[in-house]
Amino acid sequence: MKVDETVPVEITDDGAPLRFVWRGVVYGVVSPPERWITRREWWRSAARAPRGGTVDLLELPVWRVDALPLTDGVHRVDGTFDLALDPIRGSWLLLGVFDDRVEQQLFA
Repeated sequence: MKVDETVPVEITDDGAPLRFVWRGVVYGVVSPPERWITRREWWRSAARAPRGGTVDLLELPVWRVDALPLTDGVHRVDGTFDLALDPIRGSWLLLGVFDDRVEQQLFA
């Protein structure tokens, strides 16, 4: 499921996601994150690069993490999440959620 929401993320010393908050629920990462680079949909963004900066406008670092909810909330999901660090804004985005229940229903 595509999400594209800004979320607060706590990171490890090497910059990998450790915990994040989505829709009022704190999630803890339970497996080593898989990291890759994807292309930003630059034509959909009104964000501009900082003047004089060396930020790559096309690349977006993404971490795929398995995470479990650590707190109660209305919308709790156990699953896999794609988190991206937006180098232009300096904030984290939750790009997508892969819910284990949905996968089990599709592939059972």
